Amino acid sequence: MSDKLAFQFKMQTKMLERQSGTHDKQEKVEREKVKKALMKGNIEAAKIHAENAIRHHSESLNCKRMAARVDGVQARVANSAAQRQMAASLKQTVALMSKVTANMPLTETSKLMDSLEKNFEDLEVKTKVMDDAMQNATTVQQPVDQVANLMQEMADEAGIELNLNIPNAPAMSTSVALKEQDELSQRLAKLRES
Repeated sequence: MSDKLAFQFKMQTKMLERQSGTHDKQEKVEREKVKKALMKGNIEAAKIHAENAIRHHSESLNCKRMAARVDGVQARVANSAAQRQMAASLKQTVALMSKVTANMPLTETSKLMDSLEKNFEDLEVKTKVMDDAMQNATTVQQPVDQVANLMQEMADEAGIELNLNIPNAPAMSTSVALKEQDELSQRLAKLRES
């Protein structure tokens, strides 16, 4: 049952990643349209294409965010199945230990219990790392006045001087956006490894 559920989550993650890629491609197309419209001097069309590019960028990030969440849920389902298996194994271990401890020296029993406790601590650390990674993967800041920034960036790239009479807003450069995407991708990869 949990294997089927984990498989469904994995498929949903892949679907969301494909949707993110589609939005990334559409964003690039819209950015080129902004540049072309600015070269023709058509500010209104450039504004519309810039809004579309920003929307596709946001949708791409949303898909990546959701894929990371679904992947985290899949990891938890798999972890839950592993814990159920471990519980069954522990029942057998406890039964065996009760028989063995009657004839076993106290020092060997102590070593066995220390080993068991270490396994539990390792499991708790892995769970905490996964939870922290999920929390970090879902926090993304949105820049202010994205449309004006994108239009200015495209105008600069095309070599056009553009004055929109918009107060200076903190700009989010493409490299910062790419860095955010890379960080999300790295976090997602780390979640899959654990």
